[in-house]
Amino acid sequence: MLHPITAEIAREITGYIPFSEEEACEQFQADITYDPSKFDAEDEDTHPVNGSVYRNKQGVYRCYWKPQCTEEELEGWYDVPTNEEIEEWSFDSVCFTPGDDEVEPDHPDSWLSILALI
Repeated sequence: MLHPITAEIAREITGYIPFSEEEACEQFQADITYDPSKFDAEDEDTHPVNGSVYRNKQGVYRCYWKPQCTEEELEGWYDVPTNEEIEEWSFDSVCFTPGDDEVEPDHPDSWLSILALI
């Protein structure tokens, strides 16, 4: 949850209303940009790209990440973070990558960048 002072500043400056406790625990509803049923191993145009999002049969939003700034083999599908995490990272100077590395929010591998929120 946002620090009370941060929440007050955001409310005063932008009119922002923080998520309720129930909403905060829900997964962020990223725009769906990929259909895995159309994947064809021989057709590059059907492969996911960094930031591709789909929703699986269980209703979980998954995002494809191909690290831009690391040599580690972390490429793959990751569960999209919660509303609370997105909210906190939006107002903080720290964000995380799908590989749980701490980075600045505008870093190319941050969740906020991957989901095109900044």
